[in-house]
Amino acid sequence: MADPEKKNDSLEQIVEDYQDGRISRRSFVKRGVALGVAVPSLAALLAACGGGGGGETEAAPPATEEAPPATEEAPPAEEPAPAEGEPVVGGTLLEGYDLDFSKMDPIATTWYDPGFFALYDRIITNAEDGSFIPQLAESWEFSPDGLQVTFKLRADAKFHSGRVLDATAIKEVYDTIQDPASGSPLRSLADPVASIDVPDPTTLVINLKHPYYGLLGVVETGYWSIVNIETRNELGAEEYGKQEIDGSGPFTFVEWVPGDHVTVKRWDDYQGSIVPVFQNKGTAYLDEIRWLAILEASQRAIQIENGEIDTLRGPSFQDVERLRGNGDLNVIELKEWSGYVMGPNFQRTQFGFDDVRVRQAISKAVDRQGIVDSLLFGLGEPLYGPVNTADKAYNPAVEPLNAFDLEGAKALMAEAGWTPGSDGILEKDGTKQQWGLWIDAETFNEQLGAAIQGQLKALGMDVKVKAQDRGTFFNDLFGLKHDAFMFFYLWPVPVDVVTLFVNSVNAEGAGPNWSNAKLPEIDAAIESYLNAATEEEYLALAGELQLQIATLLPIIPIVNRNAYWVHRKNVHGWLPHQWNLYPYYNDVWIEA
Repeated sequence: MADPEKKNDSLEQIVEDYQDGRISRRSFVKRGVALGVAVPSLAALLAACGGGGGGETEAAPPATEEAPPATEEAPPAEEPAPAEGEPVVGGTLLEGYDLDFSKMDPIATTWYDPGFFALYDRIITNAEDGSFIPQLAESWEFSPDGLQVTFKLRADAKFHSGRVLDATAIKEVYDTIQDPASGSPLRSLADPVASIDVPDPTTLVINLKHPYYGLLGVVETGYWSIVNIETRNELGAEEYGKQEIDGSGPFTFVEWVPGDHVTVKRWDDYQGSIVPVFQNKGTAYLDEIRWLAILEASQRAIQIENGEIDTLRGPSFQDVERLRGNGDLNVIELKEWSGYVMGPNFQRTQFGFDDVRVRQAISKAVDRQGIVDSLLFGLGEPLYGPVNTADKAYNPAVEPLNAFDLEGAKALMAEAGWTPGSDGILEKDGTKQQWGLWIDAETFNEQLGAAIQGQLKALGMDVKVKAQDRGTFFNDLFGLKHDAFMFFYLWPVPVDVVTLFVNSVNAEGAGPNWSNAKLPEIDAAIESYLNAATEEEYLALAGELQLQIATLLPIIPIVNRNAYWVHRKNVHGWLPHQWNLYPYYNDVWIEA
């Protein structure tokens, strides 16, 4: 009798063994694949063979083995192997993340993490080409005068708690964002909104004070994700997002352990998706997703190479080429909608941070290209203005304003009255240029902080880098305890987010203007930008705002990095793209 598990056989022998009941369907597929036969062909052959004498059970043991007792329960029936490329339901996706996690409350968080794309929906989202596509809204239309935007919503959406997600629920979110007491970092971007009407449960009308070309780019962001305000109010703003999250995405919240992980699980009552680019319109394939904070950069590559994680955001730049050469991995490279910026606290007048000459000197002393070459291994670019070259509104006129010029920087400091002391550190009125640079603790941040520290030492500034966990970092910035900060912003509409860092209404701890800059020229440029009615006006006014920021430097641009996403090749449907900060997880499945 032929050995039922023999690998060095023929397709004919496999068929004979199956028809005679000596092997199961699983063994049939396993041996056929070993012969190089495609799974779809094997599936077709199985169908042609009929049930087979062995049905769904494994083959009987060879005669030389002791048979199991007659009373022993038969092995469970096996499911047919999925056809090649057919999604598999189940499993936990382990995703490495290069940052610590923030509380996932769209209204009052300072950062939104990948979990937002599993837990929440927005009214619209982005396709791979950057166009706006439906998520909760089936369609939308601007009035001829540009003063109204009408969204027609799907009628069957609901929150995880079971509450109907209708136009009233969305209005509650948008009204909360506009409330100064909410703490929303996007409150200033809602200034052009005059009011919101709900004519019926599936219609939301946003009334504008003036035409606002950028509105769709604002409501598309994670900070305008739709949260159940009723649940948030019941728990309180301080507690919401810690133990409970009430969104409408395909996964529900399990736990958040700061500094370690976030876990979500499949929502079996998910109403399905209307996002046209999703292949899976129903419940998610995955049982769970767990994002792991891997703050030691070198460990990220090691963990995905070893199979400890399935997907990864942000490997160390020195590891990218090695990962590209690994046949088990796919590496995706994108331009990042981001930038590393530095912000001197204008309240630290003893260091001259309120003097534009000092800020310009700091900027000219930074060798951006040197940082790109040495720390990013060439996988990025200098940032001479607040917006990177990936953005369609990028204005190249900013580049000469902040080019590396150490002698020019020293001349500006001398003009501002600072002279070197005996130790080489600049002094003025008995105060030395000795101050702290607050950063979020992470390997690359620490490397970049050290590089800035060394470059400013050549200017005559003694900078102490203060690396902190994310919670302490943000608490200190909002509490105005810092001398200066370095921050990596990440946003799909860079000009919008930059306004938050430089608008005077967000100073004094009210928002992310952690420089506490109050510059009338900047405020006026923001006001003009927010009044852009057409794309032509938008591009022109965005360019002017960039010039104002690159000249007055309420924030000092440093560098921008490329974005790298890595996944093992048995992970399917995980597709980061240029226009969304993180991938969606509706289509993701893991091949066994």
